[in-house]
Amino acid sequence: METLEYIVPVDPVGVFLRIGLTVFADQKGGYQYESLAADLVVKLVERYLAEFRGIFRDNPDCRHTLLELLDVFVKAGWPSARRLTYQTDEIFR
Repeated sequence: METLEYIVPVDPVGVFLRIGLTVFADQKGGYQYESLAADLVVKLVERYLAEFRGIFRDNPDCRHTLLELLDVFVKAGWPSARRLTYQTDEIFR
C-alpha cells in the first residue's frame, strides 16, 4: 500500500481503485484491524479529498470505493475512519 501512495499523482483514479481492491481482498486476513493499516488508509483518503476531490464527484466507481473503503474501517471500530466519513460531503463543495 505504501508503494501505491508514491504513484498517486501518476494515475489518481487507477491507484485509488487499486487501494480499494487491496483492502477488500485483505479483509479476510484482518487487515482492517491493524492500526497501521487504518492510519495509512485514513491518510490516503484525506490526501485524495484534499488533492483529487473531483474524482469522487466525476467517477462513480471511485465514489463507491471511497464509501466502501471507509465502511470497512468504520465497522472495524476505528474512530479516525468514522470522523472521516463525516467529511465526505466536502466532495461536492
